[in-house]
Amino acid sequence: MNKIILSSCALAIACTMSQPLAAEESQFAASGVLMGLSNYLWRGQTISDNKPTLQGDLMVEHESGFYLGTSFETYRYEDEGSVYNDYEIDYYGGYYQMITEDLGLGFNAMKYTYGAGGYSVEYAVSVDYKALNLMVNYDQDIEAWYTEVNYGFDLFNDSQLVAHAGLFTDAENYGYLDKGKVADSIYDVGLRYRYPLLSQLDLMLEISYQEFEHDHYMIGLAYNF
Repeated sequence: MNKIILSSCALAIACTMSQPLAAEESQFAASGVLMGLSNYLWRGQTISDNKPTLQGDLMVEHESGFYLGTSFETYRYEDEGSVYNDYEIDYYGGYYQMITEDLGLGFNAMKYTYGAGGYSVEYAVSVDYKALNLMVNYDQDIEAWYTEVNYGFDLFNDSQLVAHAGLFTDAENYGYLDKGKVADSIYDVGLRYRYPLLSQLDLMLEISYQEFEHDHYMIGLAYNF
């Protein structure tokens, strides 16, 4: 299950360890993470105007491969010259299964809801082969596709580096201008690094570049439970 969480969202480098809900023979397991980050980065964009964000995630999974979860994030945005602080609560569910020792397949649906009102729904299909991940996402409200490729490198002291590349297509509704015309595609690349400081506490670093927003950086701490 950690593979799909690894590549899906702002929690991309906070790998959580599942804990049984009751006895060891329980068919269910729960995991969660709380994070304090210097920036809310999402697909190469800053969602918090390059300011700090608090984030959390709680997931329950069944041994069959089905799972449900919810996440919380704070963010800020500008509207008509004013800056607003807001929050986001997301709900997701899906299925993930290892087909062989090296190959995993999954799908999920996520509903993003916002404190100021409104929501969007996104669907995703993922394929993992060893340390390589491919995920295709479709946002039914923005009507845009996002395809991403992630590759994880296991490093010293159980730390991990993830190389990321992503591409929006049919992305006109995001409103980015390219030489005076609305861009129909947007690419981003990034590096994400996780270093375990303690058994349940990780240092998190990220650098990303997006075609129109250019470079962004993040440092933070993640507490896994």
